[in-house]
Amino acid sequence: MKGLIPYVVAGVAIAGVAVAQATPTPQSDPDIAPQTSDDSGPTRLTITVAVTDPEDLKVEQGDRVSQGQLIADRTRERERLEAQQAKFQLALERLEGATITAPLPPATAPPILEPTYLEENAAIARAEATVNQAEAAISVQQQALTYLAALPNLDPLVLEHEQAKLAELQREHTAAVRDYQLARGKRSTTEYHHSVTLADSVSAQNRAALEYQQQWANYEQRLRDRDYQLAQVQLQLEEVENAIAALAVVRSPYGGRIRQVKWLGQGADGALSVELTLLVRDSAGTSLPEQLDGLPSDADGASDLPIIGD
Repeated sequence: MKGLIPYVVAGVAIAGVAVAQATPTPQSDPDIAPQTSDDSGPTRLTITVAVTDPEDLKVEQGDRVSQGQLIADRTRERERLEAQQAKFQLALERLEGATITAPLPPATAPPILEPTYLEENAAIARAEATVNQAEAAISVQQQALTYLAALPNLDPLVLEHEQAKLAELQREHTAAVRDYQLARGKRSTTEYHHSVTLADSVSAQNRAALEYQQQWANYEQRLRDRDYQLAQVQLQLEEVENAIAALAVVRSPYGGRIRQVKWLGQGADGALSVELTLLVRDSAGTSLPEQLDGLPSDADGASDLPIIGD
């Protein structure tokens, strides 16, 4: 027993020197609170992190961690946001790759030529000539009857024959007048058909122009809708990317061992707050002289300094 006293006294002296040299160092991050520090850094850190699920905490009490090792990460929340990011990115690519074709202007209708009415005018001229001939023949026949009626002792059969001839000429004249009217009617019908064709052509051109205006309005509306959708998807994508960037990924600032894991409770936003106490290892790779709560005093291995109880 007396032989062990010098070693115990030496260990107490070393621990006293380490505590005497440590001075508090302020930290800019309020979630990481060092308790003591020396030339190689703090000896014990208190790290407070917020997680949405207990599985987001990647360490347990007693775990040995290295500098830069992941301590906490909102894995499920990150996976959910990354799935939304992929969906919005795909929607953005589809919108950017979508082709909206401008409508084609209406084709120019061929001009409608003004009819010459040569055939109709020729038919009218022939019918008019026939009427004139019939009227002349009737006039000659009437003069002949007048002359014959003035002759004495004229055979009544001759007069009756000439009167029948006059009646035949009158019937021919009536037929000629009817043909003349028909010829004029055909020209009027042709003129009417031409006017209808012109009206139909103008109406068709107006309908085509109105339809083209409507198609162009729809085209511009589709462009505006696509631009609006692009802006909306881009905004949603940026929000998701900002949310992913805002997810805290906590890494150990020093190497050491997790001394304590303390769950503080749940916040108003549903996040779980947990406090981690990290015992920092020195630059030589040895553990600090701290007793791990719930761990045996030799848990750090043979290379660690002798551990003195709190």
